[in-house]
Amino acid sequence: MTLHLTEQSSTLRLRAGRLLVELDEQILAELPARKVRGVVVWGNVRLTTPALAFLLRQGVPVLYATLEGQLYGQAQAPQSLAPQVLRAQMQAQQDPLPLAQSFLQGKLRSELILLERLSRQAPTALQQAEIRAALSDLPQTRGLEALRGVEGSAARAYFAGLQAVLSPYGFAGRNRRPPTDAVNAALSYGYMVLLGRTLLALHLAGLHPELGLLHAEGRRAPALAFDLMEEFRVAVVDVIVTAAFLRGELDLQKHAEARDGGVYLNDTGRKVLLKLLEGRLAQEAQHPKGFRKPYQELIEAQAARLKAAILGREAYTPFYLWR
Repeated sequence: MTLHLTEQSSTLRLRAGRLLVELDEQILAELPARKVRGVVVWGNVRLTTPALAFLLRQGVPVLYATLEGQLYGQAQAPQSLAPQVLRAQMQAQQDPLPLAQSFLQGKLRSELILLERLSRQAPTALQQAEIRAALSDLPQTRGLEALRGVEGSAARAYFAGLQAVLSPYGFAGRNRRPPTDAVNAALSYGYMVLLGRTLLALHLAGLHPELGLLHAEGRRAPALAFDLMEEFRVAVVDVIVTAAFLRGELDLQKHAEARDGGVYLNDTGRKVLLKLLEGRLAQEAQHPKGFRKPYQELIEAQAARLKAAILGREAYTPFYLWR
């Protein structure tokens, strides 16, 4: 399981083989330490040295994020990646187009399915047509810049479709740093949760997260995690955020606040969304290859399949939503 530490000013301690979350000498939660596979620290939460040392010895990555959903650091024990995998990853960067096309194919197919579902709420036929055109263009696209251009055009169409549905909730298109409405705040927070799960999956697969294929490398940027995330953004985050606003599970007045020049989820809103996302990650879905797994296991399966593809052992099939 992935442990999300969200209670501000709380402390994570290790005691008799269990991890305890404490606040003002009260135990808020406890669980067997060996069941934890990843930890995300949101905002002002403290880990004692014994707790952090135990997690590092067990190879459990600890991610540190702001309350607004931006990753700013991680702690993990030195990872001994297999030299042949590192060489294969660097070799794959010499011809990244096939895998980069696969990541985007999965994302665009999921975008199309979600807009089809939302067409009951508002007309999205024009945006669907633009995404279908982008899907047709993908196999003929040559070069990463051209591929990113196709993805950019599809993204504008996709978020225009979401705007048709979510405009009553202040959504006027995708924006970040800072988000200017509650929907964008929820999307950014959700993508941070998904990034943590994707980094964990790459860690388990033994892949270097900074050797990207679609996304440009940057200083300490987990480009390969951003690549793999593309297949799951819509299915894990966008589906949940859209449904949460339409059903009233996320409310503009109760769950968001304006501050620092932007709009962010408040503490209650973050907890509501995190619970919904955890439920989604535990939900089963079908892979295009025919097998079914919970989303969390699908992310890990895709990381393992990506490793096999990089090593030349099998072709890569992206994940995407089914009708």
